[in-house]
Amino acid sequence: MMPSTRQHPTSTGSNTSVMITETSKTPAPTNHKVLSTFVVLGFLILTSCGGGSQSPPNQPPFQKSLAQIQVITIAGPSVQIAGTVVLSASAVYQISPNSFANTDVTKSATWTTSDPAIATVSNGLVTGTGIGSVTISAAFGGKSGSMTVFVGLTSYITISPTGPFKLSGAPGVTFYATETFSDGSTADVSGPAMWDSSSGRVISIYPFLGGDATLVGTGTTTITATLNTGEVGTLTVTVVP
Repeated sequence: MMPSTRQHPTSTGSNTSVMITETSKTPAPTNHKVLSTFVVLGFLILTSCGGGSQSPPNQPPFQKSLAQIQVITIAGPSVQIAGTVVLSASAVYQISPNSFANTDVTKSATWTTSDPAIATVSNGLVTGTGIGSVTISAAFGGKSGSMTVFVGLTSYITISPTGPFKLSGAPGVTFYATETFSDGSTADVSGPAMWDSSSGRVISIYPFLGGDATLVGTGTTTITATLNTGEVGTLTVTVVP
């Protein structure tokens, strides 16, 4: 584009007019591609020098750990005298801050019974020997889990959920007590049951509030639900960080 000119007359001491020519230039068009390149280079320099946002430092890999041992049965923890019921042991590993994985350790666990006069156990196979309830335990990797087995009884109580629970998660948990009868029918007896925790430093549970509890600290505790008929259900649970 050609420059434009403007002429302004001016007077001097004489009668001669002098023309002053003023020239203006149109600015050169901006090269946006070059400008963008400089912006990108400036951002890269700023980032490399510590400016702008930075990613957090690398965290060490999460260490897999054994959280608890769960003893479970598909058929229900009830058996008649001379009858058998099969239990299995599951090792619950914490594999990340928010996830767990189960591994069957039935054959590797060490099995014990609290009263061989009521039931014996061998590699998870429980045989009823007398009327009553008995605690069957499985130990593995320095931890143990247990289940109450009922022999020759018309009904029994089980407690859920089995955990494990995260202390850094929701602070409250509600346990449920279920009574199972000989015909296979069930009833929720959480309300009439009296609740207890063997370690209030791990889980604090309110005796008459239907199983409402609060996670207090890490560790293992046994939750108990007792009916006024004398029936008792127990559950061993673990709280992890």
